[in-house]
Amino acid sequence: MKYSKGYSRFINDKFEIHIARENQDEFEKILNLNIIVHGETVKDYLKRIFWDHPRKKECFWLYISNSLTGEIVSSISLLPLYWNIGGIITPICEMGFVGTLEAYRGNGLIRELNVLYEEIMDEQGYLMSVIRGIPFYYRKLGYEFALPLDYRMLLDPSKIPDIKLDFLKIRQARYEDIDDIKKMYEDIYGSYFIWNQFEKNSFMFKYLNDNYDNLLAKLFIIEENGISQAYFTFGLSYDNIGYEIKSSHLNEKHCIKLLQFVKLMHSDEKKQEIDLAIREETVLADVVGNLGGFQYNSYAWQVKILDLKKFLANITTILEKRLDGSISKKLTQKIKLSNYSDNYTLSFIEGKIKGITYQKGDPREGTSDLQVPGNFLYKMILADRDFNEINHVIKDARVKKESKDLINILFPKENSFPESYY
Repeated sequence: MKYSKGYSRFINDKFEIHIARENQDEFEKILNLNIIVHGETVKDYLKRIFWDHPRKKECFWLYISNSLTGEIVSSISLLPLYWNIGGIITPICEMGFVGTLEAYRGNGLIRELNVLYEEIMDEQGYLMSVIRGIPFYYRKLGYEFALPLDYRMLLDPSKIPDIKLDFLKIRQARYEDIDDIKKMYEDIYGSYFIWNQFEKNSFMFKYLNDNYDNLLAKLFIIEENGISQAYFTFGLSYDNIGYEIKSSHLNEKHCIKLLQFVKLMHSDEKKQEIDLAIREETVLADVVGNLGGFQYNSYAWQVKILDLKKFLANITTILEKRLDGSISKKLTQKIKLSNYSDNYTLSFIEGKIKGITYQKGDPREGTSDLQVPGNFLYKMILADRDFNEINHVIKDARVKKESKDLINILFPKENSFPESYY
């Protein structure tokens, strides 16, 4: 293995690039950089992930130091996840804790770190990288907004019914609840196309907390007559102005009980409306809407697929299954996909993919079944948008007339709910 903790090399006579070991000295330098860049609030959070996360052995902390002073001036981290993509457990990684000291910005240090990051991805077998970072910046590293992350609704607390629901109780979750939570988690997330695979230790690490803020969430159980019926997580949204809630299946009464709970927790009397980060397609969102709440903002995961040919190979069974449920189930044909610089040909024989080939270069006009510029192609590959939605705003997204129905079969829009254990 080429890359392991402790790896280092000179970039030039000014800078060295490193993969941190698990030692106190390197950790303190990484921590100090992040406090300077991101603020004091990340201190305990970063410390907890570095030393205590269940998958800390698989986490890579990359940094660049000043060769003369030894000071860490730029860093990123590679954090492992397993996302369930259409039933296929897929190793992906999250880029986190990205930062460069202000005096060193403009030297291409994040680009340099990203090269090492992607080389580690390739060596470790990660097919995709995701980040929840600031708008636009990560496009220069090849990322595209392609999966839902943050859906916001505003609700006047006076609209929350004060009806008595004494048969329902809300309590903080305990370790012994975890098996029931796992069942409820997989029951709701299993209906999504892409979702975060349940990892017991990582789930407990993230959600069984005594406090909550924009970095921590607490986990609660809704009981009906003493029997666990649902769970929900409760924390502050990343921007500290709302409450982020993720839950199992809820009925209308569960939702009202949960909203009564949120109203009690809502301490900012200056804000008339409660800001809620919840899932768009859930019963909770419907209830909030019926009470007069309204959607006002949304955000998305930024995604980069390292090698689209490998990724397509990983999801061949998904594409074949979609085809099998259609009138084209016995398709024998080559389907060509292009982003105007990279071209992929899927060879179908009797409805099965028998090969995927790649060719670099601008495709000859009219030769591709589907052409979507650049990384906007990710939106279709990951079922985030269908062709008509993309073409509505990106006019050089093209599909052959005779191939459109087939493209819609292979790449439909589906709901996803991916998240992180960091």
